[in-house]
Amino acid sequence: MSPQPSYRLPQPLGDIRTYSLHFGLVEGTFIRDNLSRHIRSGASGLIKRLVYFLVLVLLLGAAYSVSQTLLGNSSVNAPNQGSKGAAPKVLVEVVKLESTASSFGAIASGWADKSAEVFAIVDEKVTQVLFKPQQKVKKGELLVQQDDREEQLALRLAEVQLKNTKSLLDRYKQAVGKGAVPQTQVDSAQADYEAAQVAVDQAKLAISNHQIRAPFAGVVGITDIDPGQRIGPGVLVTGVDSREVIYVDFEVPEALVGQLSASKMDQIEVLASTPSVPGQEFKARVVALDSRLNAEKRSLRVRANISNPDDLLRPGMSFAVQMAVKGQMLASVPEIALQWDREGSYVWMIREGKADRENVRVADRRQGRVFLDGNIKEGESVVVEGGLRLAEGVVVEQVEDPLQ
Repeated sequence: MSPQPSYRLPQPLGDIRTYSLHFGLVEGTFIRDNLSRHIRSGASGLIKRLVYFLVLVLLLGAAYSVSQTLLGNSSVNAPNQGSKGAAPKVLVEVVKLESTASSFGAIASGWADKSAEVFAIVDEKVTQVLFKPQQKVKKGELLVQQDDREEQLALRLAEVQLKNTKSLLDRYKQAVGKGAVPQTQVDSAQADYEAAQVAVDQAKLAISNHQIRAPFAGVVGITDIDPGQRIGPGVLVTGVDSREVIYVDFEVPEALVGQLSASKMDQIEVLASTPSVPGQEFKARVVALDSRLNAEKRSLRVRANISNPDDLLRPGMSFAVQMAVKGQMLASVPEIALQWDREGSYVWMIREGKADRENVRVADRRQGRVFLDGNIKEGESVVVEGGLRLAEGVVVEQVEDPLQ
C-alpha cells in the first residue's frame, strides 16, 4: 500500500503577517546593504581619480618650475651659482688681428682707349690711298682722297661770285651816303653777298667730304681700298685705334660689390697679364664702376686702364686680371663666438678671469670667421663655446681650443 502524502496545514493569519513583515525587513536590509556598497564603491573610485589628478598637476608644476629655473633664471642666478658652485668652463680662443683685404681673379678682354671705323661719305672714285697698315697718324691727317675736281670748280665759281657781290655791296654803301641809291638796294646787295658766302662754304664742305681723314691720333689698320676703286657711303675704309692706353672690362661678383663701393679707387690694385706678352704683368688702375649689376650674372662691371707706352698691348687681347682691395686690420674670431640680442651683436671676452660682454660691429665674414670692429685687442681671449651660460662678471674656467 502506497504511502499517503502528508500536507502541512497553513499557519494562522497572524503568522502570515509576521512572515510578510519579516520578509520585507529582510529585503529592505538587503537593498540598503547593496546600495551602501555601491555608494562606497563609487565614492572610492571618485576619490582615487581626484588623487591621481592632483598628483599629475603637482608633477607638471614641479617640472615647469625646474625648467624655468634651469633655462630662464640661469643667466640671472649665474653669479650666485658661480659663487656657490664650480666656475663654468668655457672654450676660448686668442684674438688675432687680420687684414680685411680681399682679392679676385677674372678673365677680361682689352680694348683701345679710343677706337673708330672710318667710312666713305660720298660716292666717288679713289685717287689716293695715303697710309699703310700699322702706321701712326695724327688727328685730321688725310687717309684717302677721292676725285673732287667738280667740287673744286664749284668752289672757284662760288669764290668769284662772292668777290663780285662784295664789290657791289661796297659801292652801294658808298653811294647810299650820297643819296645815289636807295637803302633797299644796299640791303639786297648785302643778302646777295651773304648767299655767296654760303655757296663758298658749301663748296668747301663738298671738297672735304671727298677727303677721308683720321678722327684722332692713333694707329691705322688694314684697308681693302685701292686707287681707282669707286666707293660710296657706308664703305669701310680702315680702322683707327689709340693704343697709348688699353682698358679692360671684367665682372666682379655681387659679394664683393660692397667692398668696391666703400673703397676709394686708389685702394683697388689690379694686375693684368696676357699670353701675348708672357712673363710680364701690367699694373692697371680702376677708373670706373658700372651704375648697376647685371641681373642675370649678379655681377658688376669694372673698368681698369693699362698704360701702354711701349705699344706692347693690342685691343682684343685676353687678360688674366687679379684685383685686390686694400682693407684694415680688425679682430678676427670664429663665427660661432658671435652672439645676438635686441641690442645687436656681441661677444664674450674673458678679462681678469671674468666674463665681459663686448658689443661689436661685423665688418666682414670669410670662411667661418668674422671680422669685428669694437674694443677688442690682439691677444685677448674670446669665448668660442659656453657663452650661453655666462653673465657679466661671472668667474669662469678657461679651456683653450686644442685645435687653435
